[in-house]
Amino acid sequence: MRTAPHLEATRGLLLIADPSLAPTVLEQVAPTLARGGVSLYSSTDEAGSPRGPTRRLVLFDGRLTPAHAELLTRDPPTLLLATRAPDSGPTEWEAHLLGAVLRGGTLMPAGLSVARQRIRRLKDMQYAAEAASLVVQESGGSKTAAQLAADVLHELAANALLDAPVDSTGQPKYAHRRTEVQEVEAEDACELALAVDGARMYLEAVDRFGRLTTGPFARALESYGGRVQVNSSGGGAGLGLRRMIEHSDAIAVRVVRGRESRVLCAVDLGDARRRAALPKSLLFCTE
Repeated sequence: MRTAPHLEATRGLLLIADPSLAPTVLEQVAPTLARGGVSLYSSTDEAGSPRGPTRRLVLFDGRLTPAHAELLTRDPPTLLLATRAPDSGPTEWEAHLLGAVLRGGTLMPAGLSVARQRIRRLKDMQYAAEAASLVVQESGGSKTAAQLAADVLHELAANALLDAPVDSTGQPKYAHRRTEVQEVEAEDACELALAVDGARMYLEAVDRFGRLTTGPFARALESYGGRVQVNSSGGGAGLGLRRMIEHSDAIAVRVVRGRESRVLCAVDLGDARRRAALPKSLLFCTE
């Protein structure tokens, strides 16, 4: 992937702008990210070089392709931040989401009313998905958005509830018997959260295991834009994750290894049906 001259950021963040972006777009990057709590500085600043592993942030037009899969598998993973118009930089809501990913804690936007639920039964996954659909409709969202939000939350819940838990030896407890499990042990419950800001719904799932890696996301991107192929290695099918990426405007993931995986998806409330080709940000951070 070709890149333009870059800027360096605090926390070892290295901003790389796609050369196709207009100069007017680059002029907006630093102030927009600053409002999201991400400050940038040039390589000539007195602050010196970033401490620790360098995190790369690629600013691009948001059209995900198989070429982006390799960027995710780097250590640390490359953060993919979208622009959504030819002459516009990153959006402020995505800049705030990037700041939240880097800082830790909840990924939910500040100031919103957030509904949270802890679940351990599979039927509660379905109830939560139905509730998300209803909230979208009550918020004036389209029927299409209501269905997509339900699908996304169901996939988030399934991954956190069934794929994440492992036993004391590190072996998956439920991933290979999804069809048999009706309820997980209390200690393996996951937390779901949702909120609406008028333009999109935010859906978050949290588990206590911190095992999520970029591998499943990279595999989903390797076939992006082509025919969907199911990959059941390691438990659940890759089909659900591929759909989750396609349905969402942005996906943010923060993993504290061995302690917590937190995944947030933002789903636009509009009526657009073919969303796979629309701009998307994919922000994956590990600690």
